[in-house]
Amino acid sequence: MAKSYADIPILDLSQPLQPSSLSSLYKASKDWGFFHIINHGISKDLCSQIQSLSKHIFSLSLDTKLRLGPLSSLKSYTPHFIASPFFESLRVNGPIFYVSANSSAEILFDKKDSKFSVIMQEYCSKMEDLSKRILKLVLMGIGDGIEKKFYDYEFKKCHGHLRINNYSAPEIMEDEVEGLGMHTDMSCITILYQDEIGGLQVRSNEGEWIDICPTEGTLVVNIGDMLQAWSNDKLRSSEHRVVLKHHVNRFSLAFFWCFEDDKVILAPDEVVGDGNKRKYKPFVYLDYLKFRENNEKGRFDKVGFTVRDFAGIKAPAVNRCKS
Repeated sequence: MAKSYADIPILDLSQPLQPSSLSSLYKASKDWGFFHIINHGISKDLCSQIQSLSKHIFSLSLDTKLRLGPLSSLKSYTPHFIASPFFESLRVNGPIFYVSANSSAEILFDKKDSKFSVIMQEYCSKMEDLSKRILKLVLMGIGDGIEKKFYDYEFKKCHGHLRINNYSAPEIMEDEVEGLGMHTDMSCITILYQDEIGGLQVRSNEGEWIDICPTEGTLVVNIGDMLQAWSNDKLRSSEHRVVLKHHVNRFSLAFFWCFEDDKVILAPDEVVGDGNKRKYKPFVYLDYLKFRENNEKGRFDKVGFTVRDFAGIKAPAVNRCKS
């Protein structure tokens, strides 16, 4: 049973960055891999418009939605039977989000209507800017000068994609049900809008599930696998899940800010630090994506393996020979 946890910090993006705020942000990124942001420039009205349009999309017949499904050329729709009986999503890809959204909309809707695509472009463009800003702040927390030295060189080619998520309530609600099972994100960072229903939980270092409760005007940011590996475990990509506790649908928007496919991930010496051991061997981002897909037993984003399983350097076995 999860408990609410109020000590995950809130970063106010409208305020000048104080050393105490940076320290708090780094501690949250290291201990939890999660923090909140406010005054981020994403209006409630914009999120409400997307939610309204998404209700219409997800209410379409399964046959219609499957025209964008895993067996289609676009592959932008994930149906219920892939990840969970209660979860479905629509993906919008960058860098030109309008084109991606429009490609899906043209197949889903009989009449030509660009409203959905225009709104997607607006939301995702704002998320791109926000992702860059947040990433720079997180890098600053790792050490003095890290952001200035490495952002342009390592993260300039990052790209984003959005998943519009719909969680359907089970017909019989005896107890809380997993809407999406335990997983880590394959991103550098993820920025999440969740409606007032809630259900997001993060797993603590002690293995306890903690509620990340929704608060109006607040977005949730979490560290992904790529930043954990690049930071040599100075930042934490936490396991998290979604549980359904109420007999109503749940809606969320997850924006993933990721390395380019051919990016080689290797923690810089300055990040590893003198006297510290490197925890990951170098690897290509696309190879990790394929690894995760191949190890999920046909289930989208259900994780039995993480970046540590893929590229972690195992400690040498201790020789216990008797003298």
